[in-house]
Amino acid sequence: MAKYPGSRRAFLIAASSLPLALAGCAGFGSGNSAAEISDVPVDRADALAKVNAYRAAKGLHPLAADARLDAASRDMAHLIAENDSLSTRQHSASGLARRLDGSGYRNYAGAENLGAGYKDFDAAFAGWKGSKDHDKNLLNPYVTRVGIARTRRADGKWRNFWVMILSRPEEDGRPTL
Repeated sequence: MAKYPGSRRAFLIAASSLPLALAGCAGFGSGNSAAEISDVPVDRADALAKVNAYRAAKGLHPLAADARLDAASRDMAHLIAENDSLSTRQHSASGLARRLDGSGYRNYAGAENLGAGYKDFDAAFAGWKGSKDHDKNLLNPYVTRVGIARTRRADGKWRNFWVMILSRPEEDGRPTL
């Protein structure tokens, strides 16, 4: 049985250099902040059901949807869409901690998956499950909540950007694994 690390947070963030098989996650973009960026609705109930079915098959507890994490995911999706790249300093353990703390979201654990180029949730989810570090985030035993966002860029290399943030807010209590 795993023990909770002694620190306040146990951040498991995907590596900054991702396999090219994940639709070019390691590419550098144009940084065109004038690009036309739009939010694309995500069927959150369907996405949550798929994530929870995957976690259940691995013996893990289900996650609950969290609108605050949806908003944080949307902010990151806009940032990476503006840059047409997943490469950003904000995608790191300390970056995620600063973003969540800055929004008043106090938490014990967090993880974040980014994706680019995927046309639907099933493709993004398959990509994350197929990546060691992203899969580790999906199967993080400390998290209890999830938020997801999809953003579309009208031009550029990747067009579709996905962000999933998983966390355990303080109100869910300290992990006891």
